[in-house]
Amino acid sequence: MPRLIIRSSDIHAAGCFALENIPKRTRILEYTGERITKAEGDIRYEGRPFTYLFGLGDGEVVIDGHGMAMFVNHSCDPNCETDEEAGRVYIAAIRDIAAGEELTYDYCLYDGDDEAPCSCGSKSCRGSMYSPEELKKMARAAARKKKQAEPAAKGNGAGRKVRTKSK
Repeated sequence: MPRLIIRSSDIHAAGCFALENIPKRTRILEYTGERITKAEGDIRYEGRPFTYLFGLGDGEVVIDGHGMAMFVNHSCDPNCETDEEAGRVYIAAIRDIAAGEELTYDYCLYDGDDEAPCSCGSKSCRGSMYSPEELKKMARAAARKKKQAEPAAKGNGAGRKVRTKSK
């Protein structure tokens, strides 16, 4: 295992940083913690601005993060990826990582009603920690909601043009 340190991060509060060069394809960390149901995770983190939950398989079971891996922050242009293997989650380098570099992976969030703004600062930042697929689903849902609201607004006079006399 490569040597790592937790320290202040420009992305989010604290982050996990490499103390030595890490070659591409190196398995760096395991995401460890208690396995709980998604419902239990929702209760535990109700009203909190962040969680350390990592969904397994279909997302009904989650890991409530404990350990160094919970400090690996999101980036839209990450240097790591996660891999689920037999119910365990590993974080591995997808490119060479230099000593001093912060470890990141794309969270690809897929569930939630809360905003999940991204502050990774990458040139390819999509502005959200939600996956591109989830962002498309959210946009379609918002468009449907807006379209459904239009007839109701027309029915109560909102949006009607009103002719007035000019002096």
